[in-house]
Amino acid sequence: MLSKLFGRVVSGKGEGRYYMSLLPYKEKFKNILGYEPYEGTLNIKLGHEIDLNQLKPIEVDDFYYKNNKYYGVKIIPVKICTKDYCVKGAIVYPKKTEHPNNIIEIIAPIKLRKYLFLKNNDIIMITLNGEKNE
Repeated sequence: MLSKLFGRVVSGKGEGRYYMSLLPYKEKFKNILGYEPYEGTLNIKLGHEIDLNQLKPIEVDDFYYKNNKYYGVKIIPVKICTKDYCVKGAIVYPKKTEHPNNIIEIIAPIKLRKYLFLKNNDIIMITLNGEKNE
């Protein structure tokens, strides 16, 4: 089974920040991952397309919040690593997304760009371990 992914940091549209700020998403991620994620996502462009469903994601159902419907997401706990540091996090794969299958979104309890000193085109390694990153 696939255990590592490599990709380059790319800019997103800023939509992850909005969704990550919504209380229902925050609560669901905290219950599943054990931490409240930073309000934003890190976008990673992989060298190839990937079917994230093969990685046995944890699924969050659709829900309504303040009279609006929000779509569920699939979550895959991971570690995000540079050559110097590793941080626990998760791949989030929204049911409704405009990203191609070679762009993934990462969440973590910290702002990854700041704490891992990341800029666009930096290469990171994502370690898939199938369990919470304790």
